[in-house]
Amino acid sequence: MAGSRIDKFSNIFARVEGMIRSGALKYEDKPIWFNVYKAFPPKVNPTYTRKPSENQQVVNILYPEDLVRAKYYAVYGSQKSQEVVDLTEKETPTQCQRFVDKYFELKKSGRVSDDDLFRQAASFMRAQGFKLESEVEKKEQKELHNMAQEMFPS
Repeated sequence: MAGSRIDKFSNIFARVEGMIRSGALKYEDKPIWFNVYKAFPPKVNPTYTRKPSENQQVVNILYPEDLVRAKYYAVYGSQKSQEVVDLTEKETPTQCQRFVDKYFELKKSGRVSDDDLFRQAASFMRAQGFKLESEVEKKEQKELHNMAQEMFPS
């Protein structure tokens, strides 16, 4: 149901329980958290319409690697044409994850600014054979290519 508003008035537990009762979801295929939630339900039902109390502060969950990953995608884009991610392959890290791992490995080795760490991690990745091309570099290459086409038409 594309226009359904049920998720605003019912919590995820009630929806999964309804799917099990109706047969849309087999009991054996229930989520791992289902029995824990059933055994230890919250005191107040978590719904979309419930607002946090005035003295309750909602904390953003942001990890250091999230900042590096965000900068990676901002600089190098999603690299859609260069990397195919197989979500069934859990053992092979993505190019972005390898970059993040190398970044933090370099960070452990000494006191260097974040920008220098980012450049060093990129240099290491390029040396390993990964093609990292910033969005700015791609745009410049495209402009040079267009200029060459105008100067030397085929």
